[in-house]
Amino acid sequence: MKQRYKLLCTLLALTVSLSAQSTLDQVLASVQANNKTLQAEQSRIEASKAFFQTGLSLPDPSLSFDWLRGFPSSAGNQADLTAAQAFDFPTAYKYRREVAGLKTGQTVYESESVRKDILLEAKLTALRLVFLNKRKVELTGRLAGAERFLANYQRKMEQGDATIFDLNKSRLQLLNIQTDLQLLETAIAENLQKLTELNGGNLVVFTDTVYPPAPGLPDFETLERTIEESDPVLKYLQTQQQIGQTEVKLTKAMLLPKFEAGYRYQGILGQQFHGVHAGVSVPLWGNKKRLNYSALQVQVYDARIEEHRTEHYHEIKRLYEQYESLRQRSDAYRSNLQLVSGGALLEKALQAGEMTVLEYFLETSLYYESVDRWLELEAAWQRIGAELFSFTL
Repeated sequence: MKQRYKLLCTLLALTVSLSAQSTLDQVLASVQANNKTLQAEQSRIEASKAFFQTGLSLPDPSLSFDWLRGFPSSAGNQADLTAAQAFDFPTAYKYRREVAGLKTGQTVYESESVRKDILLEAKLTALRLVFLNKRKVELTGRLAGAERFLANYQRKMEQGDATIFDLNKSRLQLLNIQTDLQLLETAIAENLQKLTELNGGNLVVFTDTVYPPAPGLPDFETLERTIEESDPVLKYLQTQQQIGQTEVKLTKAMLLPKFEAGYRYQGILGQQFHGVHAGVSVPLWGNKKRLNYSALQVQVYDARIEEHRTEHYHEIKRLYEQYESLRQRSDAYRSNLQLVSGGALLEKALQAGEMTVLEYFLETSLYYESVDRWLELEAAWQRIGAELFSFTL
């Protein structure tokens, strides 16, 4: 009981930490409402419910009539009428209904898995856009600095205070930044198009440059149990296991006799006979191997559950370790970047004659590379976090 309470508290805490409204939350809500695949899934669930209800009622009754003419004519004519209803052993209908209910629930779990996958894809795309938007802000600042630097050295060149080599370095730096910005704009457009597709074709405008708050990381065992309890794939497989066990019972019920009951009329030589029609069918050969097959299928389902649990456990462990490692590295990078000189300070040092143009470009390139590396680390950390906490979607 205490363990279940602890799991519940962990899930609630994670949910609360992710529940703050943001543009990302609005995008995910819009995708859930507009995505064509999710809309089709709702129709598929309803169709599956209707389909699984078929075959649960009794088969159609039968009506047969025979008229026999006698020879010689003195033998008279004979008429036979039979109205009958066939039915399986009663427990078969009970197990059929149980199987139908389980298969309906299984369809819901399958649909839930599809929903989570689509929302995770949308979230990963949105997080990628946050990274691209942050990088765009960074490159825009670099572009302004490079343009200012080039204009300054063009004036110095005209005054004879700079060499053509310094001017060419400035032009190359500006060209590289402009090229990076063009490639970045293309990547932003591609990811916005992907979000629009996931949003059912409705245009998405996403300009966030701030990641959503990162949830607190509980201990691994608690998080792993919480994820397992909400895993729709595991629930799907467990339901499949229950279906297999119920189908074994159904198969045993189908090995019991089948019955037929109804009304019988016979008319012959002016005499009429009314009575009851009854019949029994003993399934000696029809289901001979079916019970063995159903029992073996249950073993297959058991193995699939264990296989999924093992794979899922190690996948969660991998994400957990990567999440913590990337968080620490990202924080360390950010802290170190705050201690070093940025582009503006380097430019001031150059203007003050504290470094040469070559030293300026080397220092600037190193600083820009470090900032880019930090942005990539932060993006990787956010991506792993989205996958690890995808059970909250």
